[in-house]
Amino acid sequence: MINYIALVVALAVSGVSAYYSILGLTAIFSSAFIAIIVMGVTLELGKLVTASWLYRNWDTCPLLLKSYLTGAVIILMFISSMGIFGFLSKAHIEQTLNINTGSADRVQILEQKIEFEKQSVSDLDKQIQQIRS
Repeated sequence: MINYIALVVALAVSGVSAYYSILGLTAIFSSAFIAIIVMGVTLELGKLVTASWLYRNWDTCPLLLKSYLTGAVIILMFISSMGIFGFLSKAHIEQTLNINTGSADRVQILEQKIEFEKQSVSDLDKQIQQIRS
């Protein structure tokens, strides 16, 4: 039973990681959206299959093949990390833009209120001048 729970959790973690990695890669390389999705899915599946195969055949696998496949899994892990970094960077940039734009909007609203109040004071001054004359 614990093996099935471990399998479900491992696949869930891998799936979430793959999802954010692929979204991040599409943010970095936005001009090739479909190609990045196809490549990302293929690389993530290849990473899972290769890591599983290495685990099951570690003792019988020749050293050269073991080294190559281990290196390939590590490189695929870096590509996934790069995609996740791209996703998080995009989210950070969008948040920063929203915060800065929000501040600019607030400043603009305050400036409009100040202008409105200046206009009100000017109108009141005119009324006072009319009453005096």
